[in-house]
Order: sequence, then structure tokens, then C-alpha cells
Amino acid sequence: DGPGFGAFMTALHPSRILSDGVVATLLAAPRLSANGELAVHLAAGGRSGRVLAETATGEVLASAAFADDEAHLALPVAVRNAVVRLVLTGPASVGGTLLLDNTARGGMVGLLAGAGNAEAPFLGSLYYVRRAVPLGSETMTGDVAALLAAKVNVIIAADAPFNDTQIQALRGFINRGGVLIRFAGPLTADAPDALAPDVLLAGDRRLGGALTWSAPQSLAPFAAASPFAGLPADTGVSVSRQILADPTQLSPGTVWASLHDGTPLVLGRQMGAGYLVSVLTSANAAWSNLALSGLYPAMLGRLVQLAQGAPPKPDAPLPLAQALNGFGGLETAAGTASVTARELPDLMVSPEHPPGLYGGGAAMLALNIGGHVPPVVAAALPGAVAFDGAAAPLPFGPWLLAAAVVMLAVDLIISLLLRGLLRLRGAVAVALLLLVGAGHANAQDAALGTTLGYVLTGDAATDQITADGMSYLSALVSAHTSAQLGAPVGLTPGVDDISLYPMIYWPVLPGSAAPSAAACEALVSYMQHGGLLVIDTPGGDAGAAGSGAGFAPGAADAVQRDTACLNLPQLQPLTTDNVLAHCFYIVPDFPGRFVGAPVLIANEAARDADGVSPVIMAQNDWVGAWARDNAGNPEQTPLPGGDDQRISADRFGTNLVIYALTGSYKADQASLPALLNKLSAP
Repeated sequence: DGPGFGAFMTALHPSRILSDGVVATLLAAPRLSANGELAVHLAAGGRSGRVLAETATGEVLASAAFADDEAHLALPVAVRNAVVRLVLTGPASVGGTLLLDNTARGGMVGLLAGAGNAEAPFLGSLYYVRRAVPLGSETMTGDVAALLAAKVNVIIAADAPFNDTQIQALRGFINRGGVLIRFAGPLTADAPDALAPDVLLAGDRRLGGALTWSAPQSLAPFAAASPFAGLPADTGVSVSRQILADPTQLSPGTVWASLHDGTPLVLGRQMGAGYLVSVLTSANAAWSNLALSGLYPAMLGRLVQLAQGAPPKPDAPLPLAQALNGFGGLETAAGTASVTARELPDLMVSPEHPPGLYGGGAAMLALNIGGHVPPVVAAALPGAVAFDGAAAPLPFGPWLLAAAVVMLAVDLIISLLLRGLLRLRGAVAVALLLLVGAGHANAQDAALGTTLGYVLTGDAATDQITADGMSYLSALVSAHTSAQLGAPVGLTPGVDDISLYPMIYWPVLPGSAAPSAAACEALVSYMQHGGLLVIDTPGGDAGAAGSGAGFAPGAADAVQRDTACLNLPQLQPLTTDNVLAHCFYIVPDFPGRFVGAPVLIANEAARDADGVSPVIMAQNDWVGAWARDNAGNPEQTPLPGGDDQRISADRFGTNLVIYALTGSYKADQASLPALLNKLSAP
């Protein structure tokens, strides 16, 4: 009965009958892909579904569907750092929950150099640095003022001298929790400034070459107290030139890496809440081959991680802070369970080491079920035992309703016969008529009622979110206005008849195929004959305006590509003066799941006779805010406004539908006070 024994047994207890050979679903530990996406893999029991990225309070910041047992979540760094767990949709279980620690987080890394050719291939001082920055970190280049204004977490300076004003600003940056990493070079060697962990000597030391007796030096093993502890010292790394620290003024603990002859190579010191680091050789291959080794990105990764706080020491015990229960929830740990950072990757989950969070602060590490227990496979039953799983439930509702209608009809006919009001031949005719009443075909729904449409993208997850969002919007409009809308319909322009739908929502995805010629022709005709086409994206590019920036890299190019054949009119920003802002609700802005990106409509010259724009375009992911699941719960969390922003999105969606149905009719109401004043004037 070790600590967490109950949670461990609950996690492994079967929650449903498994047939022979079925593997229980487990999520493997996430990894950061080369483009900064969180990649999540189903370690066992591949199944269709979605993975949700949640905050500590359970808010869903993003979701993604699995394709080939892997899902990718593209999130800006600031949003990704707010995610504390990934949860597989479906029954809650510890196997479908992944806790995230600092290893899955990144930051903004600023790069600057003193030389003008810093980005030159193989020779520039930033060429190797940019490629060694840890995955998941966003990089930007600029001077000191620009990097500090962008609120980067880490600044890497490659042979960059600083003046007194810059030094003062950088000291404040470090004291507030930033990390400054300075590489040496010819510009900083001759006149080292005071911004260093220890006093540096002017000039540089050269090892090897025709005019020296000494040979290039290799790296010595890293000390246990160094941030590089645990990294293997690459014996192939050699340093031929370096800046020297004054050996008489070295402070205890500031030497983080040294050469075999004992001279320091990396100096580091904590200043306030941050760190100042000096690498006493060049950032490129001019003074050493460190930049060409596999050790280079590993060392930079350890230094960048200092922005999250000091990493745990490899052999320091990390006590269990919170344990995962069998349903994937965190509970306060009871007991004395602990692990070390060195043993965590290969540790087997057990009652003594239950899954959960170990340590605290920047030293907190996550131990998950996935990757730390063998796949749980249902054992084969003995040959003499017949296996019979639980039968799937049958829906009796429609059959019982039909039987009730038939019995009512039979009762009516018998009653009429007994009273002599209906002859037998007439009764047979009535019975046959009851069987004939066929409903209209589904294709006629849009013609017989008011129905919204949406363009199918071919991406199952996007189409499901869009269908859920449009369904909720239709129900919302039906409940709050006199318009009664049917269920929305997914459409393929050029194949389906789209002329019957007053509004069509088109979610444009980065990387999607451009529409066919037939689809373009159908959409152009649709807009020319009074239809309202709403073009939206699930966020924007990294540099786009609004809170959706970075959620859909390539969105702008995708919109430009997909709409190139539509001959769209000139567009202008939507303002609160437009009838769309007050045709039902008075809305001050036009948010969706995101807010802040401009909403564009056709200029006045391109609108129809009623002043209605044929197209509305944005990057606010409106359906993401409208979408509700079968239980009526929101599927995604609006950023940054939460529920208040969702209410505003619902109101704007209602305005969209009313605008599509009534055009500028409601504009008269907005002008009513002015008209009354004019009529009452003498």
C-alpha cells in the first residue's frame, strides 16, 4: 500500500469489456515538432477522436482530430504555455490524459549580433544559433530596444558590444527574470564591458596554429552544479580561440563549463530573477567546432530553459506534488513518493510512483501513464469459454411511436365500423391512405424552408465544428427571432445547388486545395444573385492582428488563393455604423473565437440595390465560438474574453443571419429618430 495505490489501481481497472486482443487507449508523451506544434501520439489502441488542450481550470484552448493516430496542435507560444494537460475526448481516464511540464513549453528568443552579415550561411554569427534554438521557441531578430519591447524571455547576443544605456536596460531585463546569453568574438574581445558574470581580460587566447606551441583544447566533463550536468562532454569538440576570465576574480559556482586545461569556457550567474551567461568562444565555427556538434543545441536548450527557472538537478529528489486519479483528475498527493530527473524517463508507473506532477516551480516534471506502462491488452479466454460481449442497445422509440399510430388508426376504423359510419370498403381505402403519406425529399428542405449552408472542407474535424456551430446558430436565431430555420446543410459548390441558401459560411483552411472552376462559377453566381458568402479562417498568421494570431499559419495565403477566382469586389473594414452592427442586436465589435482581426465587407459601390454586401471576410473563427456539443456545452474557449466574448459572438451571428434575410430593411429603424426629428421640425 504505497502512496497513490488507490489511484494506480483505479487507472488499471477495466472500465469496459475488452474482446480478445483489444488494446486499451494510451496517449504517449507529447513532443514539439520542428514548426512548434504539439504533436500527440496514440501509443496504443488507436481510435478516432479529438485531443483537447486545457488550462488548469479546464478551459479548452484548442482541439485537434487524430489522423493516423497522431494529432497536431498549432498554438502561439503564449497560448501553448498556458496548456497544462491534453485530454482525449470520450470517457475520462488516466490513460487519455497527458500532463505537460516545462519540457513542452517554449518562449520568445531574441537574437542580435554586432556584425552585419550575421545571417550569412555557415559564416554568420547567428547562422548556427538560429538552428540550435530549442523546438517550440519563437525567434525574432532586432536591436536591444526592439527585443525588450517585444518582451522576449531570452536574448542571445553573438559578439555584440553594448553601450552604457543598453547595459543598464539589459540589467533590468535580467533582474525581471530574463536570460542573456553572450557569445564572444573579435568585436567584444578587445574591449570587454562590465556585463559579464565575472571579470574578463582584454584580448583573446589562441590555441593551435603555426605560431603557437599549444594545441586546441577539448571540453572537460560538466560539474554536478552546472546547468549542463548530465550532458555527455563531447570529446570531439575543440576550442582554438577564446576570451579569458580573470582567474584571480572568479566567483564560486560561476564556471559552468571549462576546457581540459581548467580555463573557463562558459560563465553564468543568477542576477535577480534571471541569469547572465557568457560563452567565451564564438557562436559560429570561427573559434571552435562547438557549433558543429550535437552538444551545441543541447547546451543552448539548457540555457534557454533557465527562463522558466532553474531546472531540477539530475539526482535531486522530486516529491510527488499532485497525483492523477483514475479519471485523469489531479488530487493532492499523500505520502512520501519521489523520483529524480535522471530516472524519470525510464521509470515504470507503480503504486510507489503514481502518475502525476513531481517537484515544484520550474523543477516540476510530469509522469504520465503513456510511455511508462506496457500496453494493457485483454487476455485471450480459454478455448472452452464462449465470449459474449455486452449487446448494443436498440432504439425502440421509433418503433413504439409507429405502433401507437397504427393502433390509434385501427381503433378509429373499428369505432366507425361499429357505429355504421364507415363501410368495409371505405375502411380499407382509409387504411391504405395512411400508408401512402410520404414526406418530401431532403433535397427539397432548403426550398420549403429557410436553411443556412456551409462549405465542406474535407477535413473531418473542421466540418464537424462548422456543422455544430451552424446548428447552434440556427437554433439561436429560431429561438430569439421570428425567423424559423431548419438544420444547416453541408455543401460542395459546383456539385450541390447553393442558390437556395440565404447565407453560406465558408471556413478556409491553410493548405486546403483551391476550389474547382465549377465551384468558383457557382459561388460567383451565388453572390451575384443576392446570396451572402461569409469567409472565415480558424485564426491568422503569426504576425496577423487579433487574438487569433499564430493559430492558423498560412491563413492569409490560403484566403488569397481560394478567392482568386471569385472576382471579389473591393473590400473595406466593417464599422459600427453599418446596418450589420445593429440590425437585431447593437454590437460594438464582431468577435468569434478570436477578436481583433478586421472584418471586411464590400464597399458601397459594390453592394446591391438594398446596400447589402455579397461577401463578409474575417479571421475570427466565428463557428468556433458558436459550436456546442450534443449536451449544449461550448466546444472551444474564446480568447481572450471567455464567456462574455462568446455572448458577443452569438449576438453578431444573429445579426449576420438577419442581415442575410432582411438586407438593409432594419436600417430604417436606425434612422427613425432622425426622420421623426425632421418631420417634427417647423
